[in-house]
Amino acid sequence: MSAPIRTRTREGFSARNYIVDVAKGRMRIRLKVGLALCVVVICIGIGSFVLYFVEGLDLVDSVYLSVMSVTTVGYGDRAFKTPLGRLFAAIWLLFSTLMVARAFLYLAEARIDRRHRRMAKKVLHREITVEDLFAADINNTGFIR
Repeated sequence: MSAPIRTRTREGFSARNYIVDVAKGRMRIRLKVGLALCVVVICIGIGSFVLYFVEGLDLVDSVYLSVMSVTTVGYGDRAFKTPLGRLFAAIWLLFSTLMVARAFLYLAEARIDRRHRRMAKKVLHREITVEDLFAADINNTGFIR
């Protein structure tokens, strides 16, 4: 039996704390955005590679068609022409389009998270006024719980 692996922490910092937000129980948003964008770039790279070798397109056209297909723009000026290329596109586009959608979801989540942090900081660092206390009395009993 081996001894459990212990991470050395300096003032509460460890690799696990950097990757996972322990308080929220999930991955940190910046890491999620970075990983999602890396997956999108990998999907575009795989598509470009297959288009270059299977469809016989040059490098610029294969990257162009790959980006246009993954982002669902599809101008129609280029297309998958060979049966093997079409079979690949049927599977690849399902996966890669979902990865692009997930990347945009994480980008939106990061923006909303930043806005919530900014708003919480603003609210927590201001003085409480009498109007705030009256506004907190939502059932008009004269008491705040």
